[in-house]
Amino acid sequence: MTALHYYIADPTKNITALVETPVPAASRPFVASAVMEREPACEQVGFVYRGGAGEPCLAMAGGEFCGNASLSAAALFGEQAGLRPGETRDMRLTVSGAEEPVPVTVRKLADGSFDGAVTLPAPARITEEPLPLNGELLRLPVVWCPGIAHIMVTKDGLTAAEAEAVIRDWCRLLRAPGLGIMLFDSAAMALRPLVYIPGADTLFWESSCASGTGALGAYMALRSGERATLSVREPGGVLRVTAAPGGPPVLSGAVALTEARTLLVDISQ
Repeated sequence: MTALHYYIADPTKNITALVETPVPAASRPFVASAVMEREPACEQVGFVYRGGAGEPCLAMAGGEFCGNASLSAAALFGEQAGLRPGETRDMRLTVSGAEEPVPVTVRKLADGSFDGAVTLPAPARITEEPLPLNGELLRLPVVWCPGIAHIMVTKDGLTAAEAEAVIRDWCRLLRAPGLGIMLFDSAAMALRPLVYIPGADTLFWESSCASGTGALGAYMALRSGERATLSVREPGGVLRVTAAPGGPPVLSGAVALTEARTLLVDISQ
């Protein structure tokens, strides 16, 4: 048995566990399941470590990219570097699902939490795809991000129950490494994100979704042909995103960290 050390991060209520104990890549899905069983509020698990040159790294349990976990990992690295209230740290974070290191800035606040901004990888493409629903084909916009694809659906275009019923099949049809269905209310500027990660076998109505919010910003910028600056209301709070047509979205939000916790796990499985 291994004493697994991890932190709980709260980036806009998208509760994320960050494991700092070294875990072999093949064991990460099992370890993630054990942590999530211990922490029922947790929606995802990432593994933080230093690379061969000492660079900060984050690997998600399912190998996907996650913007909220990136903000959380940057906050943790800043905390461990002794960042004091009012101080800011810029870093380039190597993240699963992203081909290049991701620029992240975090600033420690007086209450010990962090403000952060992460430059998300630019979508590879935005397409319209035919997807089956109840014997018919819907043509829906898909934002293809590194490590995950996000489908943009108006709140009247798909019910929550329908989204849950089709997301696994749609993920297989699109051959996506992970899939989000973003139920978007443009009048209220509100987003309800459903995310399926087959590599970790997780399906959650997330309290907030950074990569999905970035995908929304990229989609809105492409559709309007000009820079989009959005404050998006999500179940866990507000995320802010700025995106230019064809460029990388920049997402900002807040992160709070807990003290380290310990769980005994057999990481050889």
